[in-house]
Amino acid sequence: MRMAALVLAVVAALLPGSCADGPETVVDAGTAAPDAVRLAVVGDSITEADSPDFDGGRLGPESWVHHAVGDDVVLAGGWARWGATTAQMAAAVEPVEADVLVVLAGTNDVGSGEPAAGTRENLRRIADVVGAPRVVLSAVPPIDAAPDLATDLNAELEDLAADEGWQWVDAPAGVRDGDRFADGMASDGLHPTAAGARVIGEAVREAVLKAVLDAGGQAPDAGG
Repeated sequence: MRMAALVLAVVAALLPGSCADGPETVVDAGTAAPDAVRLAVVGDSITEADSPDFDGGRLGPESWVHHAVGDDVVLAGGWARWGATTAQMAAAVEPVEADVLVVLAGTNDVGSGEPAAGTRENLRRIADVVGAPRVVLSAVPPIDAAPDLATDLNAELEDLAADEGWQWVDAPAGVRDGDRFADGMASDGLHPTAAGARVIGEAVREAVLKAVLDAGGQAPDAGG
């Protein structure tokens, strides 16, 4: 498909040689409050973004995770890489001792022509391997070069969440203007700016705390 090939070319052109320098959040789940929600995260460049060391908990401000964690929600582990498809995520993830798994993925699948059925199966595998008792599945942000690809993917993802009993969140809703990024929300029509990442991260955070409450748990005290 020509449009998918265009998106794949755009993604490839935007892959960085190294992470950008800048303010970062350092997360250490081992020092978290006992009642903090432990978060597992799986994703691609939208999740890793400019993080100097995502695996080590050093999160850059263009990663939505930077804005989702705090005293009451901590990053317990996971996996995120630039350019990753859901198949690569499913092959790389490992079990994580976490309360909630958040997955924001699929942009690179539509860019590479992965069938929707393959994406759905890969996401199921990710959830099975990570093993968190609750799963939050997020919509992907816009793809300005081919808006229908993101719109169609999000419809598939929402259906999957309903089928699996997962929490669905349209976390990028606040970065959209129609079916594209709003002004100031994207650096390149594909990746959120720090401002866009904040919008997504805060929406994910709210969905995570809701997932805990819906499961009969108690949301931790944000005051620590």
